[in-house]
Amino acid sequence: MSETPVPAVSAAGPPSIESDADFFAKAGPLPTAWDEARRYPRFYYRARVQAVVHPFRGAPQPPVECSLLTRDLSRGGLNLIHTEQLYPGQRIDLVLLDGVRRTVEVCWCRRLAHRCYSVGCKFAHIDAGRASPQPPG
Repeated sequence: MSETPVPAVSAAGPPSIESDADFFAKAGPLPTAWDEARRYPRFYYRARVQAVVHPFRGAPQPPVECSLLTRDLSRGGLNLIHTEQLYPGQRIDLVLLDGVRRTVEVCWCRRLAHRCYSVGCKFAHIDAGRASPQPPG
């Protein structure tokens, strides 16, 4: 694998650069803050996944097939790294490790660096051909 730098988000300041070996080596639960408002704990989940990114709100563009990197995973969703900005409500069909297929909905998107965006997603279920947020469970 190449030593392509991947930005890492630091609470202390601007993103730092880490090698892909450092990026993929992380495992286990993510540290939490005292004011953590998440419903489920997050765990490092570093993988390259195949994705189909659907256009925002029925825009006339076709869906885009691409590869994305995952950063972390919880029972409610996951965080992705993408080269393009995505928008809340956009749907992404993913093929995770071992061929597991999941659909997620974008909740937020933050720019980390030039052509590098962190995308927070929640798992969705398909109902009559449309993605909708997963019911609380």
